[in-house]
Amino acid sequence: MDSKVDSSAQHPLVQLDVMKLVLDNIGAYVFIKDINGCYTYVNQLVCDMFQRPVDEIVGYDDHHLFSLEQSDDIRKNDEQVLEHGKTIAAEERNVIADTGDVRFYLSVKKPLKDASGNIIGMYGVATDITERKLMELEVQQNNKLLDSILSNIDAFVYMKDTDYRFLYANAKTLELFSKSMGELIGCRVEDLLPADQASNFNHMDAQLFATGEKQVGEEHIVDDQGDDRYYWSTKIPLFDDNQEVNRYIGFSTDVTELSKLRYQLEQQVQEETAKRLQQERRAITDPLTGLYNRFKLNEAIDSELTRVRRYQKCSSIIMIDVDHFKEINDELGHQAGDKVLQALAELIATHIREVDIAGRWGGEEFLVICPETDMTGAIQVAEKIRKAIALAPIACIKNRTVSAGVAQARGHEQVSQFIDRADVCLYQAKRTGRNRVCF
Repeated sequence: MDSKVDSSAQHPLVQLDVMKLVLDNIGAYVFIKDINGCYTYVNQLVCDMFQRPVDEIVGYDDHHLFSLEQSDDIRKNDEQVLEHGKTIAAEERNVIADTGDVRFYLSVKKPLKDASGNIIGMYGVATDITERKLMELEVQQNNKLLDSILSNIDAFVYMKDTDYRFLYANAKTLELFSKSMGELIGCRVEDLLPADQASNFNHMDAQLFATGEKQVGEEHIVDDQGDDRYYWSTKIPLFDDNQEVNRYIGFSTDVTELSKLRYQLEQQVQEETAKRLQQERRAITDPLTGLYNRFKLNEAIDSELTRVRRYQKCSSIIMIDVDHFKEINDELGHQAGDKVLQALAELIATHIREVDIAGRWGGEEFLVICPETDMTGAIQVAEKIRKAIALAPIACIKNRTVSAGVAQARGHEQVSQFIDRADVCLYQAKRTGRNRVCF
């Protein structure tokens, strides 16, 4: 005897119960409507949705179950199926009449036909996508809100990928380049600006992608009117799941007016600094020769004596006087005398060492300070100056000689004592025939 059960021999009611059990547990809303849109069948999930038993749903249309005045998706889609025989697969927004709950469904609806092909109703399957849809709507709202904020802040906001192509731009950025969003997305700066200007922007982009670090700095372009525009930009890297930089978001603010003001202030500071330095220079410089004046020389000698006392270093000075200078003024006039002093000052400045300090002590007298130099070294410098002057022809007078006195510093003495000793040596040179160096 064959023990296999012939499933086709099962009672139709048993098969119907099995089918009902399946439909009640498939996790989707299953329903059938007649040609008038009244429900003829609903599974258990539909009953749970409306919180009603079957007999309060079957025989009723959607006006009894949904607030159709708040959402017309059901009626429109049912019309396409029942009146035009179309198959509809679409999202529907439904408002439950009893609770006011808003639900979203992905519904598939198909016409139900008799043996003659006449539409006698419809059947459908709906999947609840409310949670997903609410999340999508929230994201859309947040995106709209964010876009509204970004488009109304006083800054250029944009996003670029690793190829420096625009992925996003706010309204202010679109206005800057006179482009729509569709025209700008995918463009590079080279497509919008001359090559030399584009390289300025790409430099910061390259640094960001190379280091993965935020970049901050000033960027510059020339606008359509030929005016310079300056932007202070902050570019922040964005990372993928592998922590690789795959794009960045940038914020740029027009600081053109601030840059102009800064430039003006810098120019003003430079001018004031130059003026101050000029005033300071005048305060320590002899106006005729351009060498240091007596005030500066006294200050420098005092500093040298302090250093000599503190560090036991040596230092010397050379006092120089022009021989028979009075004859020049008497015979050729004071203007000629001034020219001679200027020429001698230039010769002295040319023939001293870089560390030496030269100045005009007064009248036709000059003084040279020789830091860290003993008597022997200072005498060599003095002789070099004396010989150079004796051999150099000077306008108006052809040749002129000088006498010089050299003194080495003593740590315990004052400035005046140090100078007096050099002065004594100078007058010794004068008394012993001039055109010589005494010490």
